[in-house]
Amino acid sequence: MSCDGNPQMRSHCRQTPFFAVWCLVQDNTNGDTTTSRTTWHPAFVEALTMELQAYLDVLEFHPEYSLTSEPLRIDCVVIKKAKGVVIEKNIAAIFRDVNLVEYKSPTDYVSINDFYKVYAYACLYASFNGVPVTDLTISFVESHRPDRLIEHLEKVRGYTVEESGHGIYNVIGDIFPIQVIDSRHLL
Repeated sequence: MSCDGNPQMRSHCRQTPFFAVWCLVQDNTNGDTTTSRTTWHPAFVEALTMELQAYLDVLEFHPEYSLTSEPLRIDCVVIKKAKGVVIEKNIAAIFRDVNLVEYKSPTDYVSINDFYKVYAYACLYASFNGVPVTDLTISFVESHRPDRLIEHLEKVRGYTVEESGHGIYNVIGDIFPIQVIDSRHLL
Protein backbone atom coordinates (compact mmCIF):
# COMPACT_ATOMS: atom_id res chain seq x y z
CA MET A 1 0.00 0.00 0.00
CA SER A 2 1.27 3.44 -0.89
CA CYS A 3 1.85 5.98 1.86
CA ASP A 4 -0.29 8.42 -0.14
CA GLY A 5 -3.29 6.21 0.58
CA ASN A 6 -2.49 5.84 4.26
CA PRO A 7 -2.48 9.10 6.27
CA GLN A 8 -1.11 7.39 9.39
CA MET A 9 1.92 6.06 7.45
CA ARG A 10 2.41 9.42 5.71
CA SER A 11 2.62 11.01 9.18
CA HIS A 12 5.40 8.56 10.10
CA CYS A 13 7.15 9.30 6.80
CA ARG A 14 7.51 12.93 7.80
CA GLN A 15 8.91 12.01 11.22
CA THR A 16 11.85 9.69 10.51
CA PRO A 17 14.25 8.97 7.63
CA PHE A 18 13.59 5.26 7.95
CA PHE A 19 9.89 5.64 7.26
CA ALA A 20 10.60 8.26 4.59
CA VAL A 21 12.60 5.72 2.59
CA TRP A 22 9.97 3.04 3.15
CA CYS A 23 7.27 5.43 1.88
CA LEU A 24 9.39 6.38 -1.11
CA VAL A 25 9.87 2.73 -2.04
CA GLN A 26 6.16 2.04 -1.64
CA ASP A 27 5.19 5.12 -3.66
CA ASN A 28 7.54 4.28 -6.54
CA THR A 29 6.97 0.55 -6.79
CA ASN A 30 3.26 0.23 -6.05
CA GLY A 31 4.20 -2.24 -3.33
CA ASP A 32 6.31 -4.42 -5.68
CA THR A 33 9.75 -4.06 -4.08
CA THR A 34 11.18 -7.12 -5.86
CA THR A 35 11.86 -5.22 -9.08
CA SER A 36 13.74 -2.45 -7.29
CA ARG A 37 15.42 -4.45 -4.56
CA THR A 38 19.06 -3.75 -5.35
CA THR A 39 18.40 -0.17 -6.35
CA TRP A 40 16.76 0.59 -3.02
CA HIS A 41 19.16 -1.20 -0.68
CA PRO A 42 21.69 1.68 -0.52
CA ALA A 43 18.90 4.16 0.24
CA PHE A 44 17.52 1.86 2.93
CA VAL A 45 20.94 1.42 4.57
CA GLU A 46 21.48 5.18 4.50
CA ALA A 47 18.07 5.77 6.11
CA LEU A 48 18.82 3.10 8.74
CA THR A 49 22.18 4.76 9.44
CA MET A 50 20.48 8.13 9.80
CA GLU A 51 17.81 6.69 12.07
CA LEU A 52 20.49 5.22 14.36
CA GLN A 53 22.97 8.10 14.08
CA ALA A 54 23.01 8.65 17.84
CA TYR A 55 24.64 5.21 18.14
CA LEU A 56 27.20 5.41 15.33
CA ASP A 57 30.03 5.15 17.85
CA VAL A 58 28.81 1.69 18.91
CA LEU A 59 27.37 0.33 15.64
CA GLU A 60 28.89 -0.75 12.31
CA PHE A 61 26.89 -1.06 9.12
CA HIS A 62 27.83 -3.60 6.42
CA PRO A 63 25.52 -3.20 3.40
CA GLU A 64 24.81 -6.30 1.29
CA TYR A 65 27.22 -8.32 3.40
CA SER A 66 28.29 -11.69 1.97
CA LEU A 67 27.60 -14.32 4.61
CA THR A 68 29.89 -16.94 3.11
CA SER A 69 33.01 -17.02 1.00
CA GLU A 70 32.40 -20.59 -0.15
CA PRO A 71 29.33 -22.12 -1.75
CA LEU A 72 26.81 -23.46 0.75
CA ARG A 73 26.77 -27.24 0.68
CA ILE A 74 25.67 -30.04 2.94
CA ASP A 75 27.46 -33.41 2.95
CA CYS A 76 24.39 -35.37 1.85
CA VAL A 77 20.68 -34.87 1.22
CA VAL A 78 18.63 -38.06 1.42
CA ILE A 79 15.25 -37.70 -0.28
CA LYS A 80 12.53 -40.30 0.01
CA LYS A 81 11.21 -41.19 -3.46
CA ALA A 82 7.83 -42.24 -2.09
CA LYS A 83 5.94 -40.58 0.73
CA GLY A 84 5.08 -42.63 3.77
CA VAL A 85 7.87 -45.17 3.37
CA VAL A 86 9.22 -46.25 6.75
CA ILE A 87 12.97 -46.88 6.81
CA GLU A 88 13.61 -49.59 9.40
CA LYS A 89 17.21 -48.69 10.17
CA ASN A 90 18.22 -47.08 13.44
CA ILE A 91 20.11 -44.24 11.76
CA ALA A 92 17.03 -43.32 9.70
CA ALA A 93 14.32 -43.67 12.35
CA ILE A 94 13.68 -39.90 12.33
CA PHE A 95 13.76 -39.54 8.52
CA ARG A 96 11.01 -37.61 6.78
CA ASP A 97 10.80 -36.66 3.10
CA VAL A 98 14.05 -34.62 2.98
CA ASN A 99 16.95 -35.43 5.29
CA LEU A 100 20.12 -33.37 5.61
CA VAL A 101 23.18 -35.27 6.84
CA GLU A 102 26.42 -33.69 7.99
CA TYR A 103 29.40 -36.02 8.44
CA LYS A 104 32.54 -35.34 10.47
CA SER A 105 35.71 -37.34 9.94
CA PRO A 106 37.12 -39.49 12.77
CA THR A 107 39.44 -36.62 13.75
CA ASP A 108 36.70 -33.96 13.71
CA TYR A 109 33.53 -33.41 15.76
CA VAL A 110 30.23 -31.51 15.54
CA SER A 111 30.88 -28.15 17.16
CA ILE A 112 28.22 -25.74 18.33
CA ASN A 113 29.01 -23.59 15.29
CA ASP A 114 28.56 -26.63 13.02
CA PHE A 115 25.15 -27.20 14.57
CA TYR A 116 23.98 -23.67 13.74
CA LYS A 117 25.49 -23.78 10.25
CA VAL A 118 23.66 -26.99 9.37
CA TYR A 119 20.50 -25.73 11.04
CA ALA A 120 20.70 -22.67 8.78
CA TYR A 121 21.21 -24.98 5.77
CA ALA A 122 17.96 -26.74 6.64
CA CYS A 123 16.12 -23.42 6.74
CA LEU A 124 17.70 -22.35 3.45
CA TYR A 125 16.90 -25.70 1.84
CA ALA A 126 13.26 -25.33 2.86
CA SER A 127 13.13 -21.76 1.57
CA PHE A 128 14.97 -22.31 -1.74
CA ASN A 129 13.19 -25.55 -2.60
CA GLY A 130 9.72 -24.76 -1.30
CA VAL A 131 9.81 -27.70 1.10
CA PRO A 132 7.75 -27.40 4.29
CA VAL A 133 10.05 -27.40 7.33
CA THR A 134 7.89 -30.18 8.74
CA ASP A 135 9.22 -32.44 5.94
CA LEU A 136 12.91 -31.99 6.89
CA THR A 137 15.26 -33.68 9.34
CA ILE A 138 18.85 -32.98 10.35
CA SER A 139 21.42 -35.67 11.16
CA PHE A 140 24.98 -35.23 12.34
CA VAL A 141 27.37 -38.18 12.16
CA GLU A 142 30.64 -38.13 14.05
CA SER A 143 33.02 -40.50 15.85
CA HIS A 144 32.64 -38.99 19.30
CA ARG A 145 30.00 -38.56 21.98
CA PRO A 146 28.84 -34.95 21.45
CA ASP A 147 29.09 -33.85 25.11
CA ARG A 148 29.66 -30.13 24.52
CA LEU A 149 26.94 -29.93 21.91
CA ILE A 150 24.47 -31.83 24.10
CA GLU A 151 25.21 -29.52 27.03
CA HIS A 152 24.68 -26.46 24.81
CA LEU A 153 21.43 -27.79 23.34
CA GLU A 154 20.03 -28.56 26.78
CA LYS A 155 21.20 -25.47 28.66
CA VAL A 156 21.07 -22.77 26.00
CA ARG A 157 18.37 -24.00 23.61
CA GLY A 158 16.23 -25.72 26.25
CA TYR A 159 16.06 -28.95 24.25
CA THR A 160 15.93 -32.45 25.66
CA VAL A 161 18.52 -34.88 24.32
CA GLU A 162 17.80 -38.58 24.66
CA GLU A 163 19.88 -41.55 23.62
CA SER A 164 17.40 -43.54 21.52
CA GLY A 165 19.80 -46.34 20.69
CA HIS A 166 23.48 -47.18 20.85
CA GLY A 167 25.21 -43.93 19.89
CA ILE A 168 22.08 -42.17 18.57
CA TYR A 169 21.08 -38.99 20.38
CA ASN A 170 17.69 -37.48 19.49
CA VAL A 171 17.28 -33.76 20.03
CA ILE A 172 13.73 -33.04 21.15
CA GLY A 173 12.04 -29.65 21.22
CA ASP A 174 12.61 -28.22 17.74
CA ILE A 175 10.40 -28.20 14.66
CA PHE A 176 13.11 -30.23 12.90
CA PRO A 177 13.73 -33.76 14.11
CA ILE A 178 17.46 -33.69 14.86
CA GLN A 179 19.83 -36.50 15.72
CA VAL A 180 23.52 -36.74 16.50
CA ILE A 181 25.06 -40.11 15.80
CA ASP A 182 28.26 -41.36 17.43
CA SER A 183 29.23 -43.83 14.72
CA ARG A 184 31.59 -45.74 17.03
CA HIS A 185 28.63 -47.17 18.94
CA LEU A 186 26.28 -48.15 16.14
CA LEU A 187 25.20 -51.78 16.11
